[in-house]
Amino acid sequence: MEKSRRGITQHYKDMGFKRFFTISLCLFLFPVLLLQILYIRTSITSMSEQVNDQVYNNLKQVSEKFTLLLDSYKDTVWQIHSDREIIRNLEQYHEADDARQEYLSYLLSDKLKRFVENKEGIRNISLICSTGESFTYDDQSGSDWDNLWHGYGDLREIPPYQQTKNRNGIVLIPTINFTDGDKTESLFFLGKELYRTQNLKQDAVATLIIGIDEQELENICNGSTGLNTPNVNFISDRQGMVLSFPDVEQIGTVVNDQYDVLEFISGLNMFEGRNLFCSYYRDMKTGWIFHNVYDQDYMMRDINVMQVIYWMLFVADVLVILLFTSSINRYYVNYLNQIIEGIRQMNQGNMDVRLVVDRRDELGQIGENFNYMVDRVKTLIEEVTEISEKKNQAEIKALESQINPHFLYNTLDAINWMAIRNDEIEISKMISNLGLILRYCMNQSNERVNISEMEDWLKAYVSLYQLRYGYSFEFEIYVEPEVRDVRVYKLLVQPIVENAIIHGLKDMEDGFLRVDIGFAEQPERIHVIVEDNGAGMEPEEVEFYNRRDAEWSRSQKIGLANIFERIQLYYGEEGEWHISSVKGMGTVMELLLPVGDMGKIIQEKVIE
Repeated sequence: MEKSRRGITQHYKDMGFKRFFTISLCLFLFPVLLLQILYIRTSITSMSEQVNDQVYNNLKQVSEKFTLLLDSYKDTVWQIHSDREIIRNLEQYHEADDARQEYLSYLLSDKLKRFVENKEGIRNISLICSTGESFTYDDQSGSDWDNLWHGYGDLREIPPYQQTKNRNGIVLIPTINFTDGDKTESLFFLGKELYRTQNLKQDAVATLIIGIDEQELENICNGSTGLNTPNVNFISDRQGMVLSFPDVEQIGTVVNDQYDVLEFISGLNMFEGRNLFCSYYRDMKTGWIFHNVYDQDYMMRDINVMQVIYWMLFVADVLVILLFTSSINRYYVNYLNQIIEGIRQMNQGNMDVRLVVDRRDELGQIGENFNYMVDRVKTLIEEVTEISEKKNQAEIKALESQINPHFLYNTLDAINWMAIRNDEIEISKMISNLGLILRYCMNQSNERVNISEMEDWLKAYVSLYQLRYGYSFEFEIYVEPEVRDVRVYKLLVQPIVENAIIHGLKDMEDGFLRVDIGFAEQPERIHVIVEDNGAGMEPEEVEFYNRRDAEWSRSQKIGLANIFERIQLYYGEEGEWHISSVKGMGTVMELLLPVGDMGKIIQEKVIE
């Protein structure tokens, strides 16, 4: 299987450009076709999801509007409940004589009339006492006796009263249809028992029933759906009974689930011959369910048109691509053959081969770059030959002028023994330290050494300066034992020490110089501190040297600037330095250097 796959791959690679281009084009068209189909299906799914989300959000907004509407009617309930005059008149009614009762009845009806007239949508308000007396105002008849409940002898028998009696708070009562001749009217209700404000533990004074026109619900549901497609909104209660619908004749129909909803709407022939989809939102406070049914076929009509257009464009693209394939092959293959022939001659050693460039497209650029490459290769061959000859000559001259370092070390050693024989101990000490310094410095300056070696070298180096300046300053160096075997680049600390002596301690009689080397608080970093009590530095100088992006002059590069450049070169962003100085009081210079591989191993041993 593996051999077969490799054979097919190799066969594909060995094809000529014309055949390769044609097959590649066909292979390209196949995924384009799949992507086209996938795009259409994805577009349909995405649009359906967007419409569903919009429907859900619209239903949620309808629910919120219903809550606001309900709250406004509940405010009317609470206004009546808190009206002391109404409560007082109800309490007096049972103990008053006939004339007084008639007067109180008038006052109560007048009060109810004002509430009805002040709030749009209220059809009827009734106050029903537990003893059977009732007071009603009907907005449609404008009467307190010719009202919605004229068919009931005792209003304690009406369903809203039965559902409100002995229940706390405001009770929401689902829609009820009322038929008067050929006219059907639908209302939903709010009920609330009224109590004496002085003693809520006593029985209710009366039961308040407010009838609200179902058209208020219909206005909320279907006033504006936000959908550019045939659709309908309606409301049902927890039991599935329809409470609000554009056709009031359908109020009271029971729909238990989405299948019942779709069957219910289909049976009404509102969207005959359509593909219907149902969505719903449940109001958690009331338990009422807000439904929306819309026509999917109508909604998808635009995407179906676009689908046909996409297919037509795809077929047109395929024909155009096939038409240009042959002309593209003819246009490129001849020139590619010329390039291949030129490369073949170059491989055979012909550096005088050139291509005729008569075009400005990509192949023309390849031809120009081929000609440039041939010229460049020819020039480089000549330059390499010349450089090789010069290098051989330079190496010979360097060998001829080379000084053997052992000659210098042996000479210093002979002078040292002469000083010892003549009891010149100071001179002997200086020569020994000088020899140590020369051995340390004559190796490559970018070599890494142990910190213990650097410590010995610094002691020898500073001792020469102490002797030179008549021991006008003291020198101390402390190296933590844990870092003695850590390797750092040599000659990083020496210029700092030299700078402190020459520019800080040179003219002092009681100078002090100290070097501390140990592990930093940060993991795997070495902390080097060079401190003196010398002349100090100007604030501008301190600020300049503390900047990583400072541009050093030629004179600065032999001093501190050289050190900071090397730190950036060796350690990058992990190498840090900081200078603190007060003019006339001294300078503290700190280096933070990352520990190398050896330092990591040593640090782990110390921690263990």
